[in-house]
Amino acid sequence: MKAYKHLVKYALGLGHTVSVDDGDYDDMPVVNSQGYKEIIDAIESVDISNIYITAANGEKLGTAFIVLEFNQEDEESVCDYSVTPFMDSWDREYMIAN
Repeated sequence: MKAYKHLVKYALGLGHTVSVDDGDYDDMPVVNSQGYKEIIDAIESVDISNIYITAANGEKLGTAFIVLEFNQEDEESVCDYSVTPFMDSWDREYMIAN
């Protein structure tokens, strides 16, 4: 599974929300969503995006830089992410799953 899809599922599965910044500085297409399809569609509508994961209490849990390129390895879709307990936990879960 592509890393960005696993990350979104992981965050939503824990009850968190995801926002997507597609580089259009005027407006983010998805803000604090729990809709998997809406989030994935926004990420896949561009080649490069940032996602922001937020807990139900408003706590910022982490960010990830997503790059979608032809023929990339699954784990390469999350090119960089913030070093936080949540993101470290996701990374461990992703490595176990793959």
